[in-house]
Amino acid sequence: MVIDDDPSIVNLIKENLESIGYQVSCGYDGQAAIQLARQLSPNLIIMDVNMPMTNGINAFKFLRAAKETAHIPVIFVSGELSKDVYPMISSASRVAHLKKPMDLDHLNSMVHSFITRYPAPR
Repeated sequence: MVIDDDPSIVNLIKENLESIGYQVSCGYDGQAAIQLARQLSPNLIIMDVNMPMTNGINAFKFLRAAKETAHIPVIFVSGELSKDVYPMISSASRVAHLKKPMDLDHLNSMVHSFITRYPAPR
């Protein structure tokens, strides 16, 4: 699942991941992240930090607090520096940060690693 308020980023990530065989659902704000995660129970969420309505950090906190979505790994993609993002999420597991502009090969490697390391519960 890809969540970002910039449609060009969403489309870039979606097309990239679909080209290597992943199925991708998309949303454009933190509320969509919460709703889609509850509906779809994705294997992974790639999410921006700064978004309207509900930002990525607040959506992440909500998802981790809910039993049905707490297991979903999250890769934050953001223009924010890691040192600004990580203090908010450093104690969480199944989470990483990739700074924008992102290297798609690095993203693909992270996605593969997360999907392999944290398979969806059966």
